[in-house]
Amino acid sequence: ITQRRDVAAHYAATTRQWLAARTTYRRLHDAPVKNLTALRDAARRLDQLERGRAALLRDLKALAD
Repeated sequence: ITQRRDVAAHYAATTRQWLAARTTYRRLHDAPVKNLTALRDAARRLDQLERGRAALLRDLKALAD
């Protein structure tokens, strides 16, 4: 049960980080003048967090069984 709580807390924190990264990416993408380096970095961060969230979700599902 403790491990499941730890994974759930980590998933929640990662989701908050992902939401912030998505907001940053959208803001950069919608800017009238594009900063391509920052946009590329934001996209990379968003992808990295998305993969982490997917892995944590798989772990949560496995621990639920």
